[in-house]
Amino acid sequence: MLVTAAVFIVDRVTKNLVASQIEYGSEVAIVDHLVGITNLRNSGAAFGFAPAGAGLFLIASVLVAIGLAVYVLRNPGDQWSFGVLGLIMGGTVGNGFDRIVHGTVTDFINFHFWPVFNLADSAITVGVVLLIASYLIRRPTS
Repeated sequence: MLVTAAVFIVDRVTKNLVASQIEYGSEVAIVDHLVGITNLRNSGAAFGFAPAGAGLFLIASVLVAIGLAVYVLRNPGDQWSFGVLGLIMGGTVGNGFDRIVHGTVTDFINFHFWPVFNLADSAITVGVVLLIASYLIRRPTS
C-alpha cells in the first residue's frame, strides 16, 4: 500500500499547490501553445469525459477502492501486482477524495492537444496499461 499512499499524497500536494497558486480558469504556460498548468474543476470522469456523472463516479471510485483493497488483502502476491494495483488505487482514492470534499476533481496538466487531467488520472491510466500488459505477457500461450 506504499504506492497507494505515495500516489495519494503527491496527488493531494499537486492539486493543493495548483488551487492555491493559480487562479481558477487561468493557465501558466510551460511551453507556449503546447503544455501548461491550468486550474480547472472536473465533475466527470478522467480527462473530462462524461461531466454530468459526478455522483456515479463517486460511487464507482468508492467501489473500485474497496474492491482493490479486498483483492490485495485476499491475494498476497508479488510486489509488481501490488505496485500496479497501488497506482490504480492511489489515483482512485485521490480523485474520490476530491469528489467527496469538493464535489469536483481538480485538473491541471494541460497538453493543448488533450483534455486537462491530473496526477491521479495519470496513475490510474498507467496502472491499467501495466495491468493489461502484465496479463498479456504472463498469459500462457496455447
